[in-house]
Amino acid sequence: MPASEVYQGVYRLLQGCLSEEIDESSRTRLALLVTGIIGAKHASPARIASALHKMGLRDAKPESLERHIRRIENDPEISAAICFHPFARWRLLYGKPRCVFLIVDPTSQEDRIFMVSVAIWYRGRALPLAWTTWEANTPLTGKRFWERIEQLLELVSKLLPKDVPVICMADRAFGAPAFTDLLMKRGWHYVVRVQGQTVCQDCTGKTCRVEHLVQTTGQRAKMKGKVFKSQGWRTASVVVFWHGRYRSPLCLVSDLPPDWNLIEYYRHRYPIEAMFRDYKSSGWQWEKGQVKDPNHMERLLVGMALATWVVLCIGSQVAQEILSQPSSGKRYTRPYEGKFSLFTLGLERLFHCLASDLCLQPNWLLTDWDSRNWQTQIRSHHALAFIWAA
Repeated sequence: MPASEVYQGVYRLLQGCLSEEIDESSRTRLALLVTGIIGAKHASPARIASALHKMGLRDAKPESLERHIRRIENDPEISAAICFHPFARWRLLYGKPRCVFLIVDPTSQEDRIFMVSVAIWYRGRALPLAWTTWEANTPLTGKRFWERIEQLLELVSKLLPKDVPVICMADRAFGAPAFTDLLMKRGWHYVVRVQGQTVCQDCTGKTCRVEHLVQTTGQRAKMKGKVFKSQGWRTASVVVFWHGRYRSPLCLVSDLPPDWNLIEYYRHRYPIEAMFRDYKSSGWQWEKGQVKDPNHMERLLVGMALATWVVLCIGSQVAQEILSQPSSGKRYTRPYEGKFSLFTLGLERLFHCLASDLCLQPNWLLTDWDSRNWQTQIRSHHALAFIWAA
C-alpha cells in the first residue's frame, strides 16, 4: 500500500536519528504523527485521525484514531530534546554545509502561544532548528526575555556542526546589543536590522541616526564605526539602503566588514516567514488546531518540525531530479517547476505517493547547501543552456 511505504520511509528516517532513550512504541507513534500531519496537511488531531483512517495505516475508526493522536500528545518521551534535536543534528552532519545562515524570528498562534524560532536557511527555505514558547498576552514569569533567547541560542550551538562559520539574521525586534552580544559571545557573525533612529558614529566622531545616512529613495550608504549609543557603543558596520518601493530605508548593522553583500545576507532572513506560513495557512494549519495545553502544543510542534524537514527533504530530491534533466536550450525564463517552492514540490510528491502506486524511494539527503535559492537554480539551469545554444 502506498501510504504504508510513506509511513515506513518516515519511520526508517527517524529510526536512524532519534535518541536511544526513546522506546519502540514512542518511535512508532511519532512516525504515525508525522505521516498524519503530512497526509492531512493539518495539525488538528481530528484531521490527522481522518487522514490516517483514509490511508488505512491503522485498522480503527476515526474517533479511535483521534484518541490515539491525543495520547501521543501526552507521551512524555516525545519532546524536542530527544525526538527532534538529535534528528536535526544528524541531518546537518550528513549535509555538510560549509557556512550556516541562521534566522531568528518570533511568531504567535493567535493570542494563545508566543514562539521565538531559530531556523536554518536552505535553498531559499527555512528549516526549524529550535524554539521557545510561552503564553501570549501575559507577563513573563521566571526567566526574562533575553535569558530565554540566550538559552535558545545555546541550544542551537549544540546542534550545529563544529568549525562551520555562522551568520545570524534577525529583524528589528532583535536590533539591540542585548542580542548581538549573545551572538558575538558564541563566535557567530550577525546581520541585524535596526530601527532608523539608532545612533551611529563614524571614524571622525560624527554622530547621526542611521536612517539619516541616506536622504531619498534610491540611495545607499555604508560605513564602519560604532552603534547603540544609548546602550553603550559597539563597534560595527552599518549599511543603509532605501529601495524605491519602500517608505523608509533598510538599516543594517553587522560585525562583518561594511559591504553591499550584507544586504544579500539579510535577504536570507525572509524564508522564515515562508516557514511560518507553512506552519499556518499554507501547510499545517497550526492556528486552526484544537490543541491548547502548552505541553500538548510542544509535542505537536515536534511533529510539525519533523514534518517540515521530511517535506523539504523530498522537495530537495525532486529538485535534483529536475536539475539532472538536460535543458532544451530554448528558454531563458523560469520554467513551470520553478514557480513552486521546495516545500510545495515535496508535498506534491508525497501526496502523489499516498494516492497512487508511485514508490517514494527517498534518499533523505539535503545537498547544495551553498547554492542560491531553488528558483534561481532552475532559472540559471535553463538560461545557461539557452546562452550556449545561441
